[in-house]
Amino acid sequence: MNIKEVLREWARTDEHQAKAEEARSVIREALYRYSKPYVAFSGGKDSTCVLHLVLLQKPDVLVLHWDFGPYYIPRWLEKEFRENARKLGARHLRIETSPEYERLGRKAINVLGREYIGKLLPKIKDEGYDLAFVGLRKEEAVRRRLRIENQSYISPIPECWPIGNWSWKDVWAYIFSHDLPYASIYDRYAPIVGWDQARLVTFFDPEFDKFGSSNLDGVLMWKFRHSPGKRKA
Repeated sequence: MNIKEVLREWARTDEHQAKAEEARSVIREALYRYSKPYVAFSGGKDSTCVLHLVLLQKPDVLVLHWDFGPYYIPRWLEKEFRENARKLGARHLRIETSPEYERLGRKAINVLGREYIGKLLPKIKDEGYDLAFVGLRKEEAVRRRLRIENQSYISPIPECWPIGNWSWKDVWAYIFSHDLPYASIYDRYAPIVGWDQARLVTFFDPEFDKFGSSNLDGVLMWKFRHSPGKRKA
């Protein structure tokens, strides 16, 4: 039995079923309380689960995706993100980015903070959006756990974290048991670092060098280091 089969078995457990129902209930209540929500979709495993869960209850929800540009995300992978969102059922997919990624290349630091959080999200609020469904989980990091427990938002728009109490097993169990499309990059990294540690982050990003990300990227994504923007890597 391989890891995917094991995780499909986990999806049948009472513990996972209870967490899945909790997530559905959180979404149901949020949709009752807020009139114009959107889903923040990165293309990663957590936002994949959240998007699927929300679409089951609100098929016309806006799906907001931020493109980190050709120097941090290979174009073939960015294409996957968008295709996966549509395969999940997204009808209204909105792609946003910043010209700084092209202009500065891999010297583009904290563009997400300045452009996405600082400019785009206030604009989204001005357009009437009043809630963001976000794939944030307590298990990932202390800072994320505290954000959820303290109801701390990174933008002027309130956030809802339907899978905040899920473990990594719950995430993959949900994906595999529902046969959801997910970013193929996980199939490269997870066998090396473990399915519990596989995360989607920008590649060869100086902001993640302190975690050693570029070392592993240099082995698994070495073509992309020297040929950003290419279709395959």
